[in-house]
Amino acid sequence: MPIVRVLTVRERLVKCGITMLCSVAILGAILLVVLGVTIAQPAIVRMRTQQATCRVNSSRLVGEESGHPTHFSCSCSMGRYDVCVSSYECLVISVTFRTQDGQQRTADLVESEEDLGNECAIGPCSRDHEANDQVVADYQASWGRAGQIYPCWYDPGNPSGAARTHLKSSPMDVFHALFWPALVTVVFSVAFCFAYIRFARYIEATLPVTVDSNNPYSSFRDDPEEPEDENQSPSSRPKLVFENFS
Repeated sequence: MPIVRVLTVRERLVKCGITMLCSVAILGAILLVVLGVTIAQPAIVRMRTQQATCRVNSSRLVGEESGHPTHFSCSCSMGRYDVCVSSYECLVISVTFRTQDGQQRTADLVESEEDLGNECAIGPCSRDHEANDQVVADYQASWGRAGQIYPCWYDPGNPSGAARTHLKSSPMDVFHALFWPALVTVVFSVAFCFAYIRFARYIEATLPVTVDSNNPYSSFRDDPEEPEDENQSPSSRPKLVFENFS
C-alpha cells in the first residue's frame, strides 16, 4: 500500500511557496519571448538600418491592369468576441537608392521598418473598406509620384526593401527587454529547484516507517542488545539449536 503523508499547515505553506516560485519562473520565460519578439527584434532591425535617399520610379495598385485592383483581406477585430474582416488595395511603390558602398538598389517602399519585406506600402484595416481605399489613394498621391525624392532607410543585410519612416532605438532598449525577464527566469528557476529538492528530502526523511506484511524479513529489526545479567542462569539464556538435515 502507498504511504499517505498528511502535510501540516506549515508544510502546505512551503509547498504553496514552491509552486509560486515555479509560476514566476514560467511567467518570466513567457515575458522573455514576448518582449524579444515585440521590442528586442524590431529594435535590432532599427539599429541595423541605414539612411539613404530614395527616388520614386513608379507606383501602382496590384491588379489595376485588369481594371479591378486586387483587395487584400485583413482582420479589424477589436476583441475576442468582435468578428471583423475588411480589405484594402495593395499599393506598390518602386524606389531607387544608393547604399553606403555606392551600389544602386531598386526596392519596394513601405511605411515603417517593421514592415520591411512586405509587398504593400501600407495596409490600413478599418471596418469601412472604402475608407481604406481612400487612405491608400492619399498615400499614393503624397509619396508615390514618379520622380519624388525623400529620405528613406534600408537594411544592409536585405536591401530589397526601403522604409519611409525611421524610429530610433538604442542597445539599452534591447538590453532591458531581454535582461530583466531572463534574470527573473534564471533566479526563480534556481530557487525553485533548490527549494523543491530540499522539500522532497524533508518529506522523505519524515515518512513513517511501515512493516510490509508480505515480506517475511520485514519483521526483523536491529534492536540494540541488552547487557547480559551475570546472575542469569545458563538454562534461562536463549540457546541456538542446530538440526542435522543430512
